[in-house]
Amino acid sequence: MTSNYLAEDCALTIWQHLEHILPRLNSQEKMPVWPPDVFALCASLLVKSGSYGKVLANWPPPEYDVGHEAKNPWLEASADFGKSWRVAWAANQPPPTRAILLWNTLVNARHEPVHAISGNLSICRAILELCAIADEASEGIGSPLYGYETPSDELFLYHAAELLDRDLLGSSVCEEIHASRIRVLPKMHTPQSGLTIRSLSIYLALCQPSEVIPRWIQSASPLRGESINLLVVPWPFEVYPAQFRETEALSPEMRNMPDEFGFFTYSQRNTGDVLATVKNLFDAAVEQVGRVDGVVLPELAVTPQERNKLRSQVLKRNAFLVCGFGSKSQGRKRHGMNEVGLDFGIPPLEVSLSQAKHHRWKLDSSQIYQYRLGSLLYPEKQWWEHISVEERRFVFASVHAAMVLTALICEDLARPDPVGDLLRAVGPNLVIAILMDGPQLKERWAGRFATTLADDPGCSVLSVTSLGMSKLSRPREGATRQRIVGLWKDARSGGPVEIALDDGHDGVVLSLSMRYIEEWSADGRSDNGNAAYPILSGVHCLKAQATSPGRVKTAAKKGFRKR
Repeated sequence: MTSNYLAEDCALTIWQHLEHILPRLNSQEKMPVWPPDVFALCASLLVKSGSYGKVLANWPPPEYDVGHEAKNPWLEASADFGKSWRVAWAANQPPPTRAILLWNTLVNARHEPVHAISGNLSICRAILELCAIADEASEGIGSPLYGYETPSDELFLYHAAELLDRDLLGSSVCEEIHASRIRVLPKMHTPQSGLTIRSLSIYLALCQPSEVIPRWIQSASPLRGESINLLVVPWPFEVYPAQFRETEALSPEMRNMPDEFGFFTYSQRNTGDVLATVKNLFDAAVEQVGRVDGVVLPELAVTPQERNKLRSQVLKRNAFLVCGFGSKSQGRKRHGMNEVGLDFGIPPLEVSLSQAKHHRWKLDSSQIYQYRLGSLLYPEKQWWEHISVEERRFVFASVHAAMVLTALICEDLARPDPVGDLLRAVGPNLVIAILMDGPQLKERWAGRFATTLADDPGCSVLSVTSLGMSKLSRPREGATRQRIVGLWKDARSGGPVEIALDDGHDGVVLSLSMRYIEEWSADGRSDNGNAAYPILSGVHCLKAQATSPGRVKTAAKKGFRKR
Protein backbone atom coordinates (compact mmCIF):
# COMPACT_ATOMS: atom_id res chain seq x y z
CA MET A 1 0.00 0.00 0.00
CA THR A 2 2.84 2.36 0.76
CA SER A 3 4.27 1.76 -2.69
CA ASN A 4 0.94 2.52 -4.35
CA TYR A 5 0.54 5.67 -2.27
CA LEU A 6 3.98 6.93 -3.25
CA ALA A 7 3.29 6.24 -6.93
CA GLU A 8 0.06 8.26 -6.80
CA ASP A 9 1.75 10.99 -4.82
CA CYS A 10 4.29 11.39 -7.64
CA ALA A 11 1.66 11.88 -10.35
CA LEU A 12 2.41 14.67 -12.83
CA THR A 13 0.42 17.82 -12.06
CA ILE A 14 -0.86 20.46 -14.45
CA TRP A 15 1.75 22.97 -13.37
CA GLN A 16 4.60 20.50 -13.47
CA HIS A 17 3.71 19.76 -17.07
CA LEU A 18 3.50 23.45 -17.97
CA GLU A 19 6.76 24.25 -16.16
CA HIS A 20 8.54 21.56 -18.12
CA ILE A 21 7.52 23.27 -21.37
CA LEU A 22 7.97 26.84 -20.10
CA PRO A 23 10.34 26.81 -17.08
CA ARG A 24 9.81 30.47 -16.13
CA LEU A 25 6.30 29.50 -14.90
CA ASN A 26 8.06 28.15 -11.81
CA SER A 27 8.52 31.72 -10.60
CA GLN A 28 6.15 33.70 -12.84
CA GLU A 29 2.57 32.51 -13.23
CA LYS A 30 1.76 35.26 -15.73
CA MET A 31 0.14 34.09 -18.94
CA PRO A 32 2.32 34.29 -22.09
CA VAL A 33 1.26 37.15 -24.33
CA TRP A 34 2.14 35.45 -27.64
CA PRO A 35 -0.77 33.21 -28.76
CA PRO A 36 1.28 30.28 -30.19
CA ASP A 37 2.99 29.87 -26.79
CA VAL A 38 -0.39 29.53 -25.11
CA PHE A 39 -1.51 27.13 -27.84
CA ALA A 40 1.55 24.94 -27.20
CA LEU A 41 0.87 24.78 -23.47
CA CYS A 42 -2.86 24.04 -23.77
CA ALA A 43 -2.74 21.67 -26.73
CA SER A 44 0.03 19.64 -25.07
CA LEU A 45 -2.11 19.39 -21.92
CA LEU A 46 -5.03 18.08 -23.97
CA VAL A 47 -2.76 15.43 -25.50
CA LYS A 48 -1.07 14.48 -22.23
CA SER A 49 -4.35 14.11 -20.39
CA GLY A 50 -6.34 12.61 -23.27
CA SER A 51 -9.16 14.89 -22.16
CA TYR A 52 -10.20 16.39 -25.48
CA GLY A 53 -12.56 13.50 -26.22
CA LYS A 54 -14.37 14.08 -22.92
CA VAL A 55 -14.70 17.83 -23.34
CA LEU A 56 -15.87 17.61 -26.97
CA ALA A 57 -18.69 15.37 -25.81
CA ASN A 58 -19.80 18.32 -23.64
CA TRP A 59 -19.18 21.18 -26.08
CA PRO A 60 -19.82 24.06 -26.32
CA PRO A 61 -19.85 25.41 -22.76
CA PRO A 62 -23.26 26.66 -21.56
CA GLU A 63 -22.40 30.31 -22.28
CA TYR A 64 -21.92 29.42 -25.96
CA ASP A 65 -24.82 26.98 -26.29
CA VAL A 66 -26.36 27.26 -29.74
CA GLY A 67 -29.88 26.57 -28.58
CA HIS A 68 -32.38 27.58 -31.25
CA GLU A 69 -30.42 30.56 -32.53
CA ALA A 70 -29.54 30.72 -36.23
CA LYS A 71 -25.95 31.81 -35.51
CA ASN A 72 -23.27 29.87 -33.71
CA PRO A 73 -22.23 31.90 -30.62
CA TRP A 74 -19.03 29.89 -30.11
CA LEU A 75 -17.96 30.39 -33.71
CA GLU A 76 -18.40 34.15 -33.49
CA ALA A 77 -17.00 34.55 -29.98
CA SER A 78 -13.82 32.54 -30.62
CA ALA A 79 -13.11 34.54 -33.78
CA ASP A 80 -13.71 37.84 -31.97
CA PHE A 81 -11.49 36.88 -29.04
CA GLY A 82 -8.76 35.82 -31.46
CA LYS A 83 -8.86 39.12 -33.36
CA SER A 84 -8.86 41.19 -30.19
CA TRP A 85 -5.86 39.23 -28.86
CA ARG A 86 -3.96 39.94 -32.06
CA VAL A 87 -4.74 43.66 -31.86
CA ALA A 88 -3.79 43.75 -28.18
CA TRP A 89 -0.45 42.06 -28.86
CA ALA A 90 0.39 44.56 -31.63
CA ALA A 91 -0.43 47.42 -29.23
CA ASN A 92 1.71 45.89 -26.48
CA GLN A 93 -1.35 45.35 -24.30
CA PRO A 94 -2.43 42.30 -22.27
CA PRO A 95 -4.46 39.50 -23.89
CA PRO A 96 -8.28 39.72 -23.78
CA THR A 97 -9.92 39.48 -20.38
CA ARG A 98 -11.60 36.20 -21.37
CA ALA A 99 -8.24 34.60 -22.14
CA ILE A 100 -6.76 35.76 -18.82
CA LEU A 101 -9.80 34.40 -16.96
CA LEU A 102 -9.31 30.99 -18.59
CA TRP A 103 -5.59 31.05 -17.75
CA ASN A 104 -6.41 31.76 -14.11
CA THR A 105 -8.54 28.63 -14.10
CA LEU A 106 -5.38 26.67 -14.87
CA VAL A 107 -3.42 28.54 -12.22
CA ASN A 108 -6.05 27.69 -9.60
CA ALA A 109 -5.97 24.02 -10.67
CA ARG A 110 -2.18 23.86 -10.69
CA HIS A 111 -1.98 20.89 -8.28
CA GLU A 112 -4.55 18.81 -10.18
CA PRO A 113 -2.99 15.62 -11.59
CA VAL A 114 -2.85 15.65 -15.38
CA HIS A 115 -4.36 12.19 -15.61
CA ALA A 116 -7.40 13.42 -13.62
CA ILE A 117 -8.19 16.40 -15.87
CA SER A 118 -10.81 14.40 -17.79
CA GLY A 119 -12.85 14.15 -14.59
CA ASN A 120 -13.05 17.93 -14.16
CA LEU A 121 -15.17 19.38 -16.94
CA SER A 122 -14.60 23.02 -16.03
CA ILE A 123 -10.81 22.61 -16.34
CA CYS A 124 -11.20 20.70 -19.62
CA ARG A 125 -13.36 23.46 -21.06
CA ALA A 126 -10.94 26.17 -20.00
CA ILE A 127 -7.99 24.39 -21.66
CA LEU A 128 -9.83 23.75 -24.92
CA GLU A 129 -11.32 27.24 -25.12
CA LEU A 130 -7.95 28.91 -24.50
CA CYS A 131 -6.33 26.61 -27.07
CA ALA A 132 -8.98 27.53 -29.67
CA ILE A 133 -8.76 31.29 -29.06
CA ALA A 134 -4.97 31.18 -29.42
CA ASP A 135 -5.44 29.26 -32.67
CA GLU A 136 -7.91 31.88 -33.98
CA ALA A 137 -5.46 34.66 -33.12
CA SER A 138 -2.84 32.97 -35.32
CA GLU A 139 -4.68 33.04 -38.65
CA GLY A 140 -2.31 33.61 -41.58
CA ILE A 141 0.89 32.62 -39.79
CA GLY A 142 3.41 31.09 -42.18
CA SER A 143 1.93 32.55 -45.39
CA PRO A 144 3.94 34.79 -47.74
CA LEU A 145 4.14 38.32 -46.37
CA TYR A 146 1.82 40.50 -48.41
CA GLY A 147 -1.77 41.75 -48.47
CA TYR A 148 -2.22 42.81 -44.84
CA GLU A 149 -5.66 43.99 -43.81
CA THR A 150 -4.54 46.09 -40.83
CA PRO A 151 -1.29 47.39 -39.28
CA SER A 152 -1.73 44.96 -36.39
CA ASP A 153 -1.85 42.07 -38.89
CA GLU A 154 1.41 43.27 -40.41
CA LEU A 155 3.19 43.49 -37.04
CA PHE A 156 1.85 40.14 -35.89
CA LEU A 157 2.69 38.19 -39.04
CA TYR A 158 6.12 39.75 -39.47
CA HIS A 159 7.01 38.74 -35.92
CA ALA A 160 5.80 35.20 -36.65
CA ALA A 161 7.97 35.13 -39.79
CA GLU A 162 11.02 36.21 -37.78
CA LEU A 163 10.42 33.40 -35.30
CA LEU A 164 10.02 30.82 -38.06
CA ASP A 165 13.28 31.94 -39.67
CA ARG A 166 15.39 30.92 -36.68
CA ASP A 167 17.53 27.94 -37.57
CA LEU A 168 19.27 26.93 -34.35
CA LEU A 169 16.99 23.96 -33.79
CA GLY A 170 14.74 24.43 -36.80
CA SER A 171 11.60 26.48 -37.23
CA SER A 172 8.99 27.11 -34.56
CA VAL A 173 6.56 29.96 -34.18
CA CYS A 174 6.83 29.90 -30.39
CA GLU A 175 8.48 32.88 -28.70
CA GLU A 176 9.14 31.82 -25.09
CA ILE A 177 9.12 28.04 -25.57
CA HIS A 178 12.31 26.39 -26.75
CA ALA A 179 11.98 24.02 -29.72
CA SER A 180 13.69 21.24 -27.77
CA ARG A 181 10.66 21.13 -25.45
CA ILE A 182 7.82 21.48 -27.95
CA ARG A 183 7.36 23.04 -31.35
CA VAL A 184 4.49 24.85 -33.07
CA LEU A 185 4.32 25.28 -36.85
CA PRO A 186 1.76 26.78 -39.22
CA LYS A 187 -0.94 24.42 -40.47
CA MET A 188 -2.61 23.98 -43.86
CA HIS A 189 -5.16 21.19 -43.37
CA THR A 190 -7.41 20.04 -40.53
CA PRO A 191 -8.43 16.36 -40.71
CA GLN A 192 -12.14 15.98 -41.42
CA SER A 193 -12.38 12.41 -40.15
CA GLY A 194 -11.14 10.69 -37.01
CA LEU A 195 -10.27 12.52 -33.81
CA THR A 196 -6.75 13.47 -32.73
CA ILE A 197 -5.18 16.66 -31.42
CA ARG A 198 -4.79 17.66 -35.09
CA SER A 199 -8.58 17.88 -35.27
CA LEU A 200 -8.68 20.76 -32.78
CA SER A 201 -6.81 23.49 -34.64
CA ILE A 202 -7.03 25.26 -37.99
CA TYR A 203 -3.97 27.52 -38.12
CA LEU A 204 -1.40 25.99 -35.73
CA ALA A 205 0.19 22.54 -35.58
CA LEU A 206 1.51 21.01 -32.36
CA CYS A 207 4.74 19.11 -33.07
CA GLN A 208 6.49 16.99 -30.47
CA PRO A 209 10.31 17.29 -30.47
CA SER A 210 12.03 14.58 -32.50
CA GLU A 211 15.18 13.92 -34.48
CA VAL A 212 13.64 15.63 -37.54
CA ILE A 213 14.48 19.34 -37.74
CA PRO A 214 11.88 21.30 -39.76
CA ARG A 215 12.66 24.45 -41.70
CA TRP A 216 9.88 26.79 -42.85
CA ILE A 217 10.48 28.98 -45.93
CA GLN A 218 8.26 31.94 -46.84
CA SER A 219 8.90 32.87 -50.45
CA ALA A 220 9.90 36.49 -51.09
CA SER A 221 8.24 36.24 -54.53
CA PRO A 222 5.10 34.15 -53.90
CA LEU A 223 2.93 32.77 -56.65
CA ARG A 224 -0.31 34.62 -57.39
CA GLY A 225 -3.57 33.53 -58.93
CA GLU A 226 -5.47 30.27 -58.63
CA SER A 227 -3.37 28.03 -60.87
CA ILE A 228 0.20 26.70 -60.93
CA ASN A 229 2.14 25.24 -63.86
CA LEU A 230 4.80 22.64 -62.98
CA LEU A 231 7.35 21.60 -65.58
CA VAL A 232 8.37 17.99 -64.92
CA VAL A 233 11.63 16.96 -66.60
CA PRO A 234 12.13 13.17 -66.15
CA TRP A 235 15.93 13.41 -66.44
CA PRO A 236 18.01 11.45 -67.19
CA PHE A 237 16.41 9.96 -70.27
CA GLU A 238 18.80 6.99 -70.14
CA VAL A 239 20.10 5.00 -67.15
CA TYR A 240 22.48 2.04 -67.55
CA PRO A 241 23.13 -0.89 -65.21
CA ALA A 242 26.83 0.04 -65.06
CA GLN A 243 25.88 3.18 -63.10
CA PHE A 244 25.12 0.92 -60.11
CA ARG A 245 28.25 -0.42 -58.44
CA GLU A 246 29.27 -2.24 -55.29
CA THR A 247 31.17 0.15 -53.06
CA GLU A 248 34.50 -0.55 -51.48
CA ALA A 249 32.90 0.44 -48.20
CA LEU A 250 33.24 -1.89 -45.28
CA SER A 251 32.03 1.02 -43.22
CA PRO A 252 32.52 1.03 -39.46
CA GLU A 253 28.82 1.81 -39.09
CA MET A 254 27.84 -1.59 -40.56
CA ARG A 255 30.86 -3.82 -39.90
CA ASN A 256 28.77 -5.99 -37.59
CA MET A 257 26.36 -6.96 -40.39
CA PRO A 258 26.52 -10.49 -41.84
CA ASP A 259 28.02 -11.27 -45.24
CA GLU A 260 24.63 -11.23 -46.96
CA PHE A 261 24.59 -7.44 -46.67
CA GLY A 262 26.52 -5.04 -48.87
CA PHE A 263 26.65 -1.43 -50.04
CA PHE A 264 26.05 -0.04 -53.50
CA THR A 265 26.40 3.41 -55.00
CA TYR A 266 25.01 5.17 -58.07
CA SER A 267 26.94 7.55 -60.30
CA GLN A 268 25.51 10.03 -62.77
CA ARG A 269 26.59 9.71 -66.39
CA ASN A 270 26.78 12.45 -68.99
CA THR A 271 23.98 11.39 -71.35
CA GLY A 272 23.18 14.86 -72.67
CA ASP A 273 22.99 18.53 -71.81
CA VAL A 274 20.54 18.84 -68.95
CA LEU A 275 20.82 22.65 -68.87
CA ALA A 276 19.91 22.98 -72.53
CA THR A 277 17.12 20.41 -72.17
CA VAL A 278 15.52 22.20 -69.23
CA LYS A 279 15.90 25.59 -70.92
CA ASN A 280 14.23 24.47 -74.10
CA LEU A 281 11.47 22.53 -72.39
CA PHE A 282 10.87 25.67 -70.31
CA ASP A 283 10.57 27.73 -73.51
CA ALA A 284 8.20 25.20 -75.03
CA ALA A 285 6.08 25.20 -71.88
CA VAL A 286 5.83 29.00 -71.85
CA GLU A 287 4.72 28.88 -75.49
CA GLN A 288 1.98 26.41 -74.64
CA VAL A 289 0.65 27.49 -71.22
CA GLY A 290 1.95 31.06 -70.86
CA ARG A 291 4.20 30.62 -67.85
CA VAL A 292 6.07 28.09 -65.73
CA ASP A 293 5.89 28.44 -61.94
CA GLY A 294 8.07 25.52 -60.89
CA VAL A 295 10.46 22.94 -62.32
CA VAL A 296 10.76 19.39 -60.92
CA LEU A 297 13.52 16.84 -61.60
CA PRO A 298 13.60 13.33 -60.05
CA GLU A 299 15.89 11.72 -57.50
CA LEU A 300 19.63 11.87 -58.34
CA ALA A 301 18.87 13.55 -61.65
CA VAL A 302 21.98 15.76 -61.62
CA THR A 303 25.28 16.41 -59.88
CA PRO A 304 25.66 19.17 -57.26
CA GLN A 305 27.40 21.35 -59.85
CA GLU A 306 24.57 20.88 -62.35
CA ARG A 307 22.03 21.67 -59.66
CA ASN A 308 23.76 24.99 -58.95
CA LYS A 309 23.63 25.94 -62.63
CA LEU A 310 20.00 24.85 -62.93
CA ARG A 311 19.09 26.88 -59.85
CA SER A 312 20.50 30.05 -61.40
CA GLN A 313 18.79 29.35 -64.72
CA VAL A 314 15.36 28.59 -63.26
CA LEU A 315 15.21 31.27 -60.56
CA LYS A 316 16.07 34.00 -63.05
CA ARG A 317 12.91 33.06 -64.90
CA ASN A 318 10.78 33.56 -61.79
CA ALA A 319 10.14 29.88 -61.13
CA PHE A 320 11.08 27.62 -58.23
CA LEU A 321 13.14 24.45 -58.52
CA VAL A 322 12.70 21.07 -56.82
CA CYS A 323 15.60 18.92 -57.97
CA GLY A 324 17.17 15.63 -56.91
CA PHE A 325 20.96 15.72 -56.91
CA GLY A 326 23.83 13.71 -55.55
CA SER A 327 27.14 11.95 -56.08
CA LYS A 328 28.62 8.47 -55.72
CA SER A 329 30.45 7.31 -52.61
CA GLN A 330 34.23 7.56 -52.49
CA GLY A 331 36.19 4.69 -51.01
CA ARG A 332 35.49 3.12 -47.65
CA LYS A 333 34.50 6.10 -45.54
CA ARG A 334 33.06 8.84 -47.73
CA HIS A 335 29.34 8.36 -48.23
CA GLY A 336 27.51 9.13 -51.41
CA MET A 337 25.13 12.10 -51.51
CA ASN A 338 21.39 11.87 -52.19
CA GLU A 339 19.49 15.11 -51.57
CA VAL A 340 16.67 17.24 -52.87
CA GLY A 341 17.31 20.91 -53.52
CA LEU A 342 14.50 23.41 -52.93
CA ASP A 343 15.16 26.81 -54.45
CA PHE A 344 12.72 29.73 -54.35
CA GLY A 345 12.66 33.47 -55.05
CA ILE A 346 14.22 35.88 -57.51
CA PRO A 347 17.95 36.65 -57.14
CA PRO A 348 19.28 38.24 -54.99
CA LEU A 349 16.36 37.38 -52.67
CA GLU A 350 16.44 33.65 -53.34
CA VAL A 351 16.31 30.98 -50.64
CA SER A 352 18.14 27.76 -51.41
CA LEU A 353 17.99 24.75 -49.11
CA SER A 354 18.70 21.07 -49.44
CA GLN A 355 17.20 18.11 -47.66
CA ALA A 356 19.02 14.79 -47.38
CA LYS A 357 17.30 11.48 -47.90
CA HIS A 358 16.15 9.98 -44.60
CA HIS A 359 16.27 6.28 -45.49
CA ARG A 360 18.64 4.15 -47.52
CA TRP A 361 17.34 2.32 -50.56
CA LYS A 362 17.61 -1.43 -50.02
CA LEU A 363 17.92 -3.37 -53.27
CA ASP A 364 16.67 -6.94 -52.87
CA SER A 365 16.72 -9.76 -55.40
CA SER A 366 13.39 -8.84 -56.99
CA GLN A 367 14.57 -5.31 -57.71
CA ILE A 368 17.93 -6.51 -58.99
CA TYR A 369 16.06 -8.67 -61.52
CA GLN A 370 13.62 -5.83 -62.26
CA TYR A 371 16.42 -3.39 -63.11
CA ARG A 372 18.70 -6.05 -64.69
CA LEU A 373 21.57 -5.44 -62.28
CA GLY A 374 22.53 -9.08 -61.70
CA SER A 375 25.93 -8.81 -63.40
CA LEU A 376 26.93 -6.03 -60.99
CA LEU A 377 25.16 -6.81 -57.71
CA TYR A 378 24.79 -10.42 -56.56
CA PRO A 379 21.03 -11.08 -56.28
CA GLU A 380 21.34 -13.23 -53.16
CA LYS A 381 22.65 -10.32 -51.08
CA GLN A 382 20.78 -7.37 -49.55
CA TRP A 383 22.28 -4.19 -50.96
CA TRP A 384 22.04 -0.89 -49.07
CA GLU A 385 22.54 2.52 -50.62
CA HIS A 386 25.80 3.95 -49.27
CA ILE A 387 24.58 7.33 -48.03
CA SER A 388 24.62 8.98 -44.62
CA VAL A 389 21.39 9.17 -42.63
CA GLU A 390 22.87 11.12 -39.73
CA GLU A 391 21.07 14.42 -40.39
CA ARG A 392 17.31 14.58 -40.83
CA ARG A 393 15.89 17.90 -41.92
CA PHE A 394 12.53 18.61 -43.50
CA VAL A 395 11.61 21.71 -45.50
CA PHE A 396 8.19 23.33 -45.76
CA ALA A 397 7.98 26.03 -48.45
CA SER A 398 5.16 28.56 -48.43
CA VAL A 399 5.02 29.54 -52.10
CA HIS A 400 1.45 30.83 -52.34
CA ALA A 401 -0.99 32.50 -49.97
CA ALA A 402 -2.90 29.23 -49.81
CA MET A 403 -0.25 26.61 -50.56
CA VAL A 404 2.69 25.03 -48.79
CA LEU A 405 4.72 22.36 -50.56
CA THR A 406 7.31 19.89 -49.38
CA ALA A 407 9.43 17.16 -50.96
CA LEU A 408 10.16 13.53 -50.15
CA ILE A 409 12.89 11.33 -51.63
CA CYS A 410 11.73 7.85 -52.65
CA GLU A 411 11.94 5.68 -49.49
CA ASP A 412 10.92 8.70 -47.41
CA LEU A 413 7.45 8.37 -48.97
CA ALA A 414 7.26 4.65 -48.24
CA ARG A 415 8.72 4.84 -44.71
CA PRO A 416 6.67 7.45 -42.83
CA ASP A 417 8.81 7.37 -39.66
CA PRO A 418 10.28 9.62 -38.42
CA VAL A 419 8.92 12.46 -40.58
CA GLY A 420 5.32 11.21 -40.81
CA ASP A 421 3.98 12.83 -37.63
CA LEU A 422 5.46 16.19 -38.62
CA LEU A 423 4.04 15.98 -42.13
CA ARG A 424 0.57 15.01 -40.92
CA ALA A 425 0.57 17.75 -38.28
CA VAL A 426 1.22 20.52 -40.83
CA GLY A 427 -0.74 18.98 -43.69
CA PRO A 428 1.10 20.63 -46.64
CA ASN A 429 -1.11 21.19 -49.67
CA LEU A 430 1.37 19.65 -52.13
CA VAL A 431 3.86 16.83 -51.56
CA ILE A 432 6.36 16.20 -54.37
CA ALA A 433 7.96 12.75 -54.17
CA ILE A 434 11.08 12.43 -56.34
CA LEU A 435 11.99 8.84 -57.10
CA MET A 436 14.46 6.44 -58.75
CA ASP A 437 11.80 3.94 -59.66
CA GLY A 438 10.02 2.13 -62.43
CA PRO A 439 6.86 3.35 -64.19
CA GLN A 440 4.51 5.23 -61.90
CA LEU A 441 1.56 2.92 -62.24
CA LYS A 442 -1.37 3.63 -59.96
CA GLU A 443 -1.35 0.09 -58.53
CA ARG A 444 2.29 0.28 -57.43
CA TRP A 445 3.68 1.35 -54.05
CA ALA A 446 3.85 5.12 -54.66
CA GLY A 447 0.13 5.19 -55.41
CA ARG A 448 -0.69 3.39 -52.16
CA PHE A 449 1.32 5.77 -49.99
CA ALA A 450 0.07 8.83 -51.88
CA THR A 451 -3.50 7.72 -51.16
CA THR A 452 -2.70 7.56 -47.45
CA LEU A 453 -1.52 11.19 -47.42
CA ALA A 454 -4.47 12.28 -49.54
CA ASP A 455 -6.90 10.68 -47.10
CA ASP A 456 -5.26 12.25 -44.04
CA PRO A 457 -4.36 15.06 -43.77
CA GLY A 458 -5.54 15.90 -47.31
CA CYS A 459 -2.32 16.45 -49.27
CA SER A 460 -2.14 16.42 -53.05
CA VAL A 461 0.79 14.15 -53.99
CA LEU A 462 2.90 14.11 -57.16
CA SER A 463 5.46 11.31 -57.61
CA VAL A 464 8.05 11.65 -60.39
CA THR A 465 10.69 9.24 -61.69
CA SER A 466 13.21 9.54 -64.51
CA LEU A 467 12.48 8.20 -67.97
CA GLY A 468 15.82 6.37 -67.78
CA MET A 469 14.87 4.41 -64.64
CA SER A 470 11.40 3.71 -66.01
CA LYS A 471 12.93 2.28 -69.21
CA LEU A 472 15.47 0.26 -67.20
CA SER A 473 12.65 -1.44 -65.30
CA ARG A 474 11.54 -4.77 -66.78
CA PRO A 475 8.76 -6.65 -64.99
CA ARG A 476 8.89 -10.43 -65.26
CA GLU A 477 5.53 -10.44 -67.02
CA GLY A 478 3.25 -7.94 -68.66
CA ALA A 479 3.93 -4.70 -70.54
CA THR A 480 6.49 -2.25 -69.17
CA ARG A 481 4.44 0.94 -69.80
CA GLN A 482 7.79 2.66 -69.45
CA ARG A 483 6.68 6.17 -70.45
CA ILE A 484 4.51 6.66 -67.34
CA VAL A 485 6.90 8.88 -65.40
CA GLY A 486 4.54 10.49 -62.89
CA LEU A 487 1.52 9.84 -60.73
CA TRP A 488 -0.93 12.37 -59.31
CA LYS A 489 -3.27 11.85 -56.36
CA ASP A 490 -5.38 14.37 -54.49
CA ALA A 491 -8.13 14.17 -51.92
CA ARG A 492 -10.94 15.60 -54.01
CA SER A 493 -10.88 14.21 -57.56
CA GLY A 494 -11.12 10.46 -57.27
CA GLY A 495 -8.42 7.90 -57.99
CA PRO A 496 -4.78 8.37 -58.98
CA VAL A 497 -3.90 9.75 -62.43
CA GLU A 498 -0.94 8.36 -64.35
CA ILE A 499 1.25 10.96 -66.10
CA ALA A 500 2.54 9.54 -69.39
CA LEU A 501 4.96 11.04 -71.90
CA ASP A 502 3.69 10.82 -75.45
CA ASP A 503 6.04 9.02 -77.83
CA GLY A 504 8.94 11.21 -78.90
CA HIS A 505 8.33 13.75 -76.11
CA ASP A 506 10.64 14.52 -73.22
CA GLY A 507 8.85 16.63 -70.61
CA VAL A 508 5.42 17.48 -69.34
CA VAL A 509 3.71 20.52 -67.84
CA LEU A 510 1.10 19.85 -65.17
CA SER A 511 -1.46 22.58 -64.66
CA LEU A 512 -2.78 22.63 -61.11
CA SER A 513 -5.87 24.57 -60.08
CA MET A 514 -6.78 25.54 -56.54
CA ARG A 515 -10.00 24.15 -55.18
CA TYR A 516 -11.11 25.72 -51.90
CA ILE A 517 -13.04 23.64 -49.39
CA GLU A 518 -14.39 24.62 -46.00
CA GLU A 519 -12.78 22.68 -43.17
CA TRP A 520 -13.95 22.56 -39.56
CA SER A 521 -12.16 21.95 -36.30
CA ALA A 522 -13.67 19.38 -33.97
CA ASP A 523 -14.86 22.14 -31.61
CA GLY A 524 -16.99 23.67 -34.39
CA ARG A 525 -14.84 26.49 -35.79
CA SER A 526 -14.63 27.10 -39.53
CA ASP A 527 -11.73 28.17 -41.76
CA ASN A 528 -14.28 30.05 -43.90
CA GLY A 529 -13.57 27.94 -46.96
CA ASN A 530 -9.85 28.71 -47.21
CA ALA A 531 -8.41 25.17 -47.24
CA ALA A 532 -6.72 24.83 -50.65
CA TYR A 533 -6.55 21.55 -52.57
CA PRO A 534 -4.39 21.62 -55.71
CA ILE A 535 -6.26 19.71 -58.43
CA LEU A 536 -4.75 18.43 -61.69
CA SER A 537 -6.49 20.39 -64.47
CA GLY A 538 -4.24 19.92 -67.51
CA VAL A 539 -1.38 17.85 -68.93
CA HIS A 540 0.82 19.14 -71.77
CA CYS A 541 3.56 16.96 -73.29
CA LEU A 542 6.67 18.73 -74.62
CA LYS A 543 9.59 17.84 -76.87
CA ALA A 544 13.24 18.85 -76.71
CA GLN A 545 14.78 17.59 -79.94
CA ALA A 546 18.48 17.96 -80.81
CA THR A 547 18.92 18.90 -84.48
CA SER A 548 22.72 19.20 -84.48
CA PRO A 549 25.57 18.80 -81.96
CA GLY A 550 25.34 21.46 -79.26
CA ARG A 551 22.01 22.79 -80.48
CA VAL A 552 18.52 21.99 -79.21
CA LYS A 553 15.27 22.71 -80.97
CA THR A 554 11.98 22.72 -79.06
CA ALA A 555 8.55 21.59 -80.02
CA ALA A 556 5.39 21.19 -78.02
CA LYS A 557 2.29 19.10 -78.11
CA LYS A 558 -0.74 20.04 -76.11
CA GLY A 559 -2.94 17.38 -74.60
CA PHE A 560 -5.48 17.17 -71.80
CA ARG A 561 -6.17 14.00 -69.91
CA LYS A 562 -9.52 13.95 -68.23
CA ARG A 563 -9.50 12.78 -64.68
